[in-house]
Amino acid sequence: MTGAGVPSLPVLVAGACVVASCIYIYQSRRKLASAVDLTQFQLERITKVTDSEMCVVGTLPGSSDKVLLVLQKQKFVRGDTLRLVHGMTLRRVHSNDVYSNHIGVVSGDNDALRVTMIYPATPAHIAKHTEQVFHMAVETKEVYETITRPYIESIPADKIQWVYNILEGKSETEKIILEDRDPKTGFVLLPDTKWSPPYHSDSLYCLAIVMDHAVRSIRDLRAAHLPLLENIRDKGRALIAQKYGVAASSLRVFVHYQPSYYHFHVHFCHLKVPFGIFVGKAILLEEVIYNLTTRSEYYEHATLSFVVGESQHAPLFQALVAADIVVQA
Repeated sequence: MTGAGVPSLPVLVAGACVVASCIYIYQSRRKLASAVDLTQFQLERITKVTDSEMCVVGTLPGSSDKVLLVLQKQKFVRGDTLRLVHGMTLRRVHSNDVYSNHIGVVSGDNDALRVTMIYPATPAHIAKHTEQVFHMAVETKEVYETITRPYIESIPADKIQWVYNILEGKSETEKIILEDRDPKTGFVLLPDTKWSPPYHSDSLYCLAIVMDHAVRSIRDLRAAHLPLLENIRDKGRALIAQKYGVAASSLRVFVHYQPSYYHFHVHFCHLKVPFGIFVGKAILLEEVIYNLTTRSEYYEHATLSFVVGESQHAPLFQALVAADIVVQA
């Protein structure tokens, strides 16, 4: 323990190579100033530490709402996190109704941090960024219909309002690099928050978000969606090759199941990008297209395995345990 009951927590190693900064702030009916002052940040606890990421929870003066900071750098070690946070200045670059893009600069450090600030942070946000136990679940058609689908439908629509804002041209318009407005086969392509300026090609990570609101996940896909999927694949690859010089053979194009949010989207990332690609999460787009050519309702009937977190997906996890789909030791 250090100071007045403040735990000794992670700090950045001097000399570590820092990625370009990008901070996104989740807001609830409020606007933060263009510069965010963290000198009065009250640290409550650390939820996660890896070599490249540190997550801390606390509050800002005048509010009991939780603040979740996700700090990303090449390497973290144990140290004084509070000193790190208090020495950080956040400068807003752009914003929409839900997220704001900021630059985080640490005093005494010439490089900027990639920081995600979620404010106010709900228990679900904190759970997602907390060290937890994961399990592999096997989802049959029946399990999807009786457990997973009701879970998806229970999620409030406003959780993905930020997605609708992008699709409707209300926010992040300056980030969109490709836009196809067709209601059935259209999509927008833009850099993911994991890929921040300066945009080095070997860390490329883009998202294609579909215009069709009816497609929530891979389970909703039918053969009728093949023109949509092929349009995303072909136009996405061509634009990325033209704009960033990354050939199709250097791209991994995939979807997630379960996804982070239930509005269908496709990931484009350079083969050197190591995250989000593990078995039980990522499914290659080419495989999805092939499966739908063999059977229109392939993903309606398929048995799919996925990783579920005890905290991050708590309602889904608990329902799977209750049905003996996931068996704890």
